[in-house]
Amino acid sequence: MTPPDLSTSASAIWRLTWPQLLMMYIVFFMGFVAVWVAGQISADVQAALGMVTQCSLLLMVVIMSIASGATAAVSQSLGALRLRRARCYIAATVLGSMVLGLVMASAGACFGQDILHLLNVPEAIRPITEELWQVNMLALPAQYIYAATGVMFRATRQVIPPLWVAGLVCMANLLACLGLGLGWFGLPAFGYMGLAWANLGAQCLGAVCNCLLLFRSGYLHPRAIPNWRWLKAGLPYLLKVALSSGASQIVWQTGYLMLFVLVATLPYHSVDALAGLTAGQRAEGLLFMPGMAFHMSASVLVGNCLGAGLPREARRVGLNLVFWASLGMSIVAAALWPFRQEIALLLTHDVGAQTQIVSYLTYNLLSTPFSIASTVMGGIMVGAGATHYNLMIYGGSFWLCRLPLGWLLGHMLWQEAEGIFAAMLVSQCLQTGIMLYVLLRCNWTRFAMRGQRPS
Repeated sequence: MTPPDLSTSASAIWRLTWPQLLMMYIVFFMGFVAVWVAGQISADVQAALGMVTQCSLLLMVVIMSIASGATAAVSQSLGALRLRRARCYIAATVLGSMVLGLVMASAGACFGQDILHLLNVPEAIRPITEELWQVNMLALPAQYIYAATGVMFRATRQVIPPLWVAGLVCMANLLACLGLGLGWFGLPAFGYMGLAWANLGAQCLGAVCNCLLLFRSGYLHPRAIPNWRWLKAGLPYLLKVALSSGASQIVWQTGYLMLFVLVATLPYHSVDALAGLTAGQRAEGLLFMPGMAFHMSASVLVGNCLGAGLPREARRVGLNLVFWASLGMSIVAAALWPFRQEIALLLTHDVGAQTQIVSYLTYNLLSTPFSIASTVMGGIMVGAGATHYNLMIYGGSFWLCRLPLGWLLGHMLWQEAEGIFAAMLVSQCLQTGIMLYVLLRCNWTRFAMRGQRPS
């Protein structure tokens, strides 16, 4: 096992970030392909896929919260040169992800119909949604392991091996979506179920490859499995960060589910609006996914700095990442602005859905500087273990601003999805302003681990 790279130079930041940028674009491409294939089948399939994807993201909250706690714990441990402690946190996280994935998949399969009923899924797409949901639950345990191992690679700054795995998974998913979904390459066309089975195969492939590579690197080894005594000393910090992160994720994802409910219950064109929201989110991923790469880099770099006892360096690195990520993605958003209609035409043949996609992109491209900045600042708080700020600010802006304003504009005043999309822009501006105040004026570095933590 090689010593960790703890540099915060510009070249080190770039070495950490560019592979994650590519990985995020690969993830974006996978989602884009699924939505494109769904659009070739029908707008109903596209809308159902959006509902299932958003519900599945809610179930991913558990592993993403644990991963946030593990990112803080592992990056700070490596910054303090506590390699054994880092390995124990990694082993505990991967094994825990497998158990949690099985539990959440079982619960999702048992209560799937109730969940979809609560979300007011339109009757026109209910049968498709239920079938997609059941296969997605089969994929959930592998998805948990794939997500957890990917985060552990990033926390240890080993970003090239998971990049190769992501490329392999993307290629397999592409071939399976086109082959099983549309019948290309001489394969039987299973339609929307082909998309579900393609996702299952891709997640299993990614989970197996990542586990093998993490074992080979020396970070995931039977000798690294922590005993009960270590867990009693080491898990409290991870869980403290994970609980507030998980609450933040739950508040955020349930907020997005409520956003889908607001769209699904619009007075007019609700199915077209759902399809437009689903496809628009995928297109927006061209900007948001790189923002998540900077978010991850910020969490690792800030964690390393705080583990090494360098709070000023953590603040400097974080602010630089916020500036450059916001500037870069704003330039990309400006370049995409004239091509909103072309993007909509690429995503679906349905005229009504195309109109909604253009409306969604109009407001969300305008919000790019704010959404990217707040995303990266959220990564800074993860690295510092100060995830309760994310909970309060993200949750408050969503539930106290975005949803009430979306209901007012979308259901009462405009009676169109455009009102909900406009509310998203307003809430992003508010959220970014509050996050920036916290970053500049609050003592968020005090939440890092201290020397009395397990070695």
